[in-house]
Amino acid sequence: AGVTPIGNQGSGPSKMPGELGRDDFLNLLVTQLQYQDPLNPMDSTDFTAQLAQFSSLEQLTNMNSQLGELTAAQTAVNNAQAVAYIGRTVLSNGNATRIAEGQTEALQLVLDAPAQEVFISVYDETGALRSTFSTDAMAAGRGAIEWEGTDMDGNALPDGNYWFELAAVDTVGEEVEGHPLSSGIVSGVGFENGEARLVVNGLLMSMDSVIEVSQGEPTE
Repeated sequence: AGVTPIGNQGSGPSKMPGELGRDDFLNLLVTQLQYQDPLNPMDSTDFTAQLAQFSSLEQLTNMNSQLGELTAAQTAVNNAQAVAYIGRTVLSNGNATRIAEGQTEALQLVLDAPAQEVFISVYDETGALRSTFSTDAMAAGRGAIEWEGTDMDGNALPDGNYWFELAAVDTVGEEVEGHPLSSGIVSGVGFENGEARLVVNGLLMSMDSVIEVSQGEPTE
């Protein structure tokens, strides 16, 4: 099910009330020719200009139809690509993680420089802070931090989706820039505003946010 092409060859593109379409323009031109004064016909220059305007309108109508067909074809391609992701593990820019059947995934992140300590804050779906902890030194680039899925008192948190934030400092206490990554297995394809999106950890993810695709379980 693609996007319906804009316009067609029969009646021209859809128009707003009060706007002239291709057929309207042609009818006006023919009517003008029918009722012109034979003793004082339309000036040939004016007539040529009107024909040129009609020709331009015809070309724009055809171009509009072709763009609609191209949009529909591109939508079909994107949908096919989205289906090909099902069953694969994707890594994307994002801060989502989850607990499923008591099991957690390693928290993925990227640091712009080496960090002496990285602080992690985990929130549940309501936005409530559920856990905070810190790690030892980490190198610059991509890395992973293990999370046991427990709250600040060491109690196991229930299954569900969670979000995390990070803050990092170097050896002299200066802030190190970094951002979280999200990983998970694509379980299906959903649609939002007509756009195909990947279903990962029960959430809709844009394909534009995917930075890595692999086969199998997420990296621990």
